[in-house]
Amino acid sequence: MTLRDDGRNAVEIPLDGKVAKRFGAYASFTTPDDPIRVDFFGDPPNREFNRLLDGYADKQTQALDLGCGAGFTLCRIADRVQSIVGVDLQSDLLQAAEARIRSRGIKNARVVHGDTTHDETVTKLEDGRFSLAFSQRGPFLTRALASKLTPDAVFVVELAQDYLGLKQIFGRTPFVPQSTGDPDWAVGAQAGAGFVPVSAKSYWYHEYFRNADHLAAYLRRGACLENWWMEPCPYEEPRDRAALELWCRYNQDESGIRLVVHRKVYVFRRQAIDYYPATLSWADQ
Repeated sequence: MTLRDDGRNAVEIPLDGKVAKRFGAYASFTTPDDPIRVDFFGDPPNREFNRLLDGYADKQTQALDLGCGAGFTLCRIADRVQSIVGVDLQSDLLQAAEARIRSRGIKNARVVHGDTTHDETVTKLEDGRFSLAFSQRGPFLTRALASKLTPDAVFVVELAQDYLGLKQIFGRTPFVPQSTGDPDWAVGAQAGAGFVPVSAKSYWYHEYFRNADHLAAYLRRGACLENWWMEPCPYEEPRDRAALELWCRYNQDESGIRLVVHRKVYVFRRQAIDYYPATLSWADQ
């Protein structure tokens, strides 16, 4: 298996093939199960994401990569910043990130294993240190994480909406809103951490697969149908075959079996919002 440099230059690093098979493009891996075609109808969202990172990063920047995965983006901008820390819950992906850091001789980067929603992970990070934080498809900022950022920090994030209709067909959708499936809900969650959007770009595009068996192979990756609110439940034959065939029946054209993808790229900045100003008393009403 290889690690892909933004779909162009591949860096050979010894990796567990099962890890690449599971995470695929989510962690910059290439596998035979990838879509045969992607129609962006313009620029892809990762181009805007990288443009923003390059614009905000400089030699004084202390950067924080939330959900660094196999370390592709972390390593790409390491030479642009003073230092960078990556955090991820998946230990196998962090091993790939560490291998990537070593293979490139990067000295100003390190990774932290843990869940950013848990205090024991967040306490491993220094308070008020990071002037640039970023995340591709989550995790997102919490109040605890926000305390690790400088007052003028910028948070760049690519919010990913679930493949439209796919999880409903396969019965994998929770009955509550959550950031991995609803970008608008995620914006509200960032406001709760004291950050509001100052720019946003929306991208719709199509991914195509040769046939039902090709799509089934893609869906067997846990990341495609998993939801962190629910127990892991990847695609499984024969249980899910009827749902797969139903999807293919109504989502096929001359290019193949289609999945509709939605991404939003946001820039957030810290902003204090006083819903009940301390200087206002009921007598002033």
